[in-house]
Amino acid sequence: MSQSILARITPDQIVYDPYPHICVQDALAPDYYAELDAAYPQIQTIAGPGPYANNRLYNLRAQHVLDNPGIPKIWRDFFAYHCSQEFLKEAVAFWRPAIDQAFPDLEDRFGKPLTELTAAMRQRGRTKTPANLLADCMLDCQFGVNSPVTQTTSVRVPHVDNPAKLFAGILYFRSRDDRSTGGDLNLYRLKSDRYYHTKDLDVPERFIERVKQVPYSANTLIMWINVPHSLHGVTPRSVTDIPRRYVNFVSESYTLQGDFFPVKYSPSHRLIGTLKRMVGVT
Repeated sequence: MSQSILARITPDQIVYDPYPHICVQDALAPDYYAELDAAYPQIQTIAGPGPYANNRLYNLRAQHVLDNPGIPKIWRDFFAYHCSQEFLKEAVAFWRPAIDQAFPDLEDRFGKPLTELTAAMRQRGRTKTPANLLADCMLDCQFGVNSPVTQTTSVRVPHVDNPAKLFAGILYFRSRDDRSTGGDLNLYRLKSDRYYHTKDLDVPERFIERVKQVPYSANTLIMWINVPHSLHGVTPRSVTDIPRRYVNFVSESYTLQGDFFPVKYSPSHRLIGTLKRMVGVT
């Protein structure tokens, strides 16, 4: 039987500075985590046969995991639960105080109580895929690996997630023989309201300051509500032949009128967008 990532956590563990998040060691029961860890797929299953680019992210979505009988059943059950209606109800109940604080009009925007939101498994294509419009919240659970490092680099600079996303989470599955450094998750706070997002939703470092560094450690869960200032990034990894392993959790909504929050693009990006609209380019 699958165990929820929230089963051993209570809402009083939510931290609201710099944005609503939890950071929990030993998130899953040790015996259950050990079973999942032992059955974690090889990078070839997730990313294909290679060769792999330096420190590159590869992932495998739930829709492909559940359709693959070669993935161990313990993992297929885990993915199925975290893409289910039951998990959405659990997550909404857990995060309800933070959701109400961040999005006080969300029930009005959905046109229903949050307890009645429907869930389905996210498919590729976002709004271009009709199946993604059949439920209020499209859930996904993904294997994620960052490939071996031949030259020290960061996977991702400080950024916010897609504004169609309500919450996100990461559960680390660090290999026991991984002696590398880096790959930690930094959480940031805005220093200025003059900040802006690039087209990739990055925020220049002059506008932010780091407030927490979450080590890349086995069975550590980081989860957050996606608000305009939910800034996070990954520290550079040292040279290693061992992939960085984790599972991530996502809830996105494509039927909501507008995204959960507006993106504050840079002046140059807004100007380019205006010029494109003026000449009829989309």
